[in-house]
Amino acid sequence: MPAVSKKLGVISNPHSGRNRRMLGHLRNILGAAGGVHHEVTASVSEIPAALSRMAAAGVDVVAVNGGDGSVALVLQALLSGDSPFAAQPLLCALPGGTTNVTVGDVGIRGALDKALLKLLAWRNGRLEAQVMERAVIGVRNRDGEVLGCGLVFGAGAVVTGIEYWQESVRARGMRSEYSSGVAMTRTVWGMLRGHERFAAPIRMRLDLPGEAPLEADFMLLAVSTLERLFLGIHPFWGSESGSLRVTAIERGARGFLGALPSILQGKSPSHARRDGYHSARVDAFTLDFHGSYTMDGELHATQADDAPLRIFTAGHARFLRI
Repeated sequence: MPAVSKKLGVISNPHSGRNRRMLGHLRNILGAAGGVHHEVTASVSEIPAALSRMAAAGVDVVAVNGGDGSVALVLQALLSGDSPFAAQPLLCALPGGTTNVTVGDVGIRGALDKALLKLLAWRNGRLEAQVMERAVIGVRNRDGEVLGCGLVFGAGAVVTGIEYWQESVRARGMRSEYSSGVAMTRTVWGMLRGHERFAAPIRMRLDLPGEAPLEADFMLLAVSTLERLFLGIHPFWGSESGSLRVTAIERGARGFLGALPSILQGKSPSHARRDGYHSARVDAFTLDFHGSYTMDGELHATQADDAPLRIFTAGHARFLRI
């Protein structure tokens, strides 16, 4: 692992899944450890000032104690062009959220307090770690305004699955990444059975580099820079060299049930492109649609003047994985 100094800062979202009941305990751990700059941000607007105070204190390792959305907001602040850090800090994703998809790929897995103790042990030279680099997805509207940054973008059934998870799975107390598997299973079943909520098509036009524009009714669109999504799925099989992995599946794609196991393992269904399955690796593309989309689990809606969206590589981030 490359040598780094270890001036550690922790930014905590008190509203995230695990912090609601554990934040006091984590404060005690950090207080006992000493020398850690801890910021608790109760709202999105507090994040830039918290990062500025960390930069002024000489922090060069920023641990994000929150969910996937918290990591995305920190990435957006660091890549906005107004970052207070002279050099981008090393990041560490702690499992403070509910499903912690980002943590599963580039963070510290397990119980939140134990993950924090591992981070402190690394700071003190008692544990080894890896530094993992990931590209960051950016979204711009047609006027060039950046709408957000993150590591996973989705539309169509991806959004429907998150909505179902929020309404019917999380509400019943299921709060691990397995709960995402439950929501995915219900969503796929609804798609196969033609249930209105899960099978409703979304009209999109995709302009991928090197290909003719593709306009069709899609079931889903997924974009990610992570190597592993929840439960280890990786539904991307494009072989190009771009930073953004993109998969889109048209409504009525032939043999969807039979193709699904291959798709979840990142393998191309036979005759995929002809049959409505599309996957590529690109650095940027244009997406023209109106509706809802997700960035790292947070839901957003396009505004009347947003389309077409530009999905692009906003930069790169380094993560500490233990």
